[in-house]
Amino acid sequence: MSAPTIRIGIADHDLNKPILDGTVTVEGFDLDISHGTNDGAIHQLLRDGKIDACEYSFGTYMTDRARGVPFIAIPAFPNRKFRLSYIFVNTEAGINGAKDLEGKRVGILAWNNTAGVWARGALQHHYGVDLTRIQWFCATSPNSLPAGIKIQPIPQGKLNELLVKGELDAVIQADVMPAIHERNPHVRRLFPDYRSEEKAYYKATGIFPISHAVTFPEEFVERHPDAPVALLKAFRQSRDEAFHRVADTQILSLSWAMQELDEQRALMGENYWAYNVEDNKRPLEAMTQFAQEQGLTPDRLTVESLFVPEAAKLPGA
Repeated sequence: MSAPTIRIGIADHDLNKPILDGTVTVEGFDLDISHGTNDGAIHQLLRDGKIDACEYSFGTYMTDRARGVPFIAIPAFPNRKFRLSYIFVNTEAGINGAKDLEGKRVGILAWNNTAGVWARGALQHHYGVDLTRIQWFCATSPNSLPAGIKIQPIPQGKLNELLVKGELDAVIQADVMPAIHERNPHVRRLFPDYRSEEKAYYKATGIFPISHAVTFPEEFVERHPDAPVALLKAFRQSRDEAFHRVADTQILSLSWAMQELDEQRALMGENYWAYNVEDNKRPLEAMTQFAQEQGLTPDRLTVESLFVPEAAKLPGA
C-alpha cells in the first residue's frame, strides 16, 4: 500500500532546501511539492484546495483564523525577519526618526501584510508612534480597521515610484525596495544602521518576528492526523541540515559566515530559530496583541488556538 501524499507549497528558502531536494523526507507520507517565492500564489493554491499545506503569511493566517476559515498551523516558521530594516523614507520628507512618521504619508502593501503588522507594532510599542496620526496609503482597503485609522487609495504596484517621486513620504515593505537596490538618492532606510537598531529591539523585547507558519486545512488534518507531527519533524530536520551547511566553511562562499552565525547565537541563543511554541512565546504573544490592536482580529486570539495540539506539544526545538 502506497503512502498518502501531502501536496505542499513552500518557498525556496535555505531552511527548506533539504525538503525541496529530497534530502529530508516525511515519515509515513510522500510529498508533492509546489515551490516558489510568491506568497499570494501559494496561498491561493491552498484556498482552492489544490494543495494540502503551505507556508502561510502569519498575518493573513490570523485574519483567516479569526474569520472562521478552517485552517490550522504547526509551529514551523521557515521565514522570519526583523522588520525595522523594511521601513523606507524619502530623503526630502524630513524624517529623521520613527516619531517623525506622524503626520506623514506612508504606503503599505496591505493592512494585514505580516511585515507591516510587525513594523507597525514596533513603531507603536517600541518607539511610541501614534499610528492614528499617520496618513496611510494602500491599493486595497480591508473590511475592518481599528478606530482612528483611515486608508487612502493608490494605484496597485506603485509604492516604489511614489516614494521616489516624494508623493509618499515613507513605505513599509515586505522586501527591499527597488530604489534601495538601485541606490536611488531619493530613498533610504528609516534606520540607516538598521542592524544595530534591530539588535537593540531584540534585546529590549525578545521578539524575533515570524513571517510564515506552515498551515493545513483542518479537513486534511482530520483525514490524516499523523501529518502535522510528521511534517513538523521534517521541517526541523530540514532547518538543522541547512544550518549545518552554513557552519561548513568549505561550502558557503562567504568569508565571515561563521562570525556572523556566532554573533547571532551570542545575541539570540543557540536555538534562535526554534520550531516550537514554547521558545516562541514572546513573538507569538506579541503578534496576537498587534493583530487585535490593528484590527486584523476582533478579539485577541490565544497562542494555543493557532496550532495543532499534537504538534504544539512535540518535544524538542
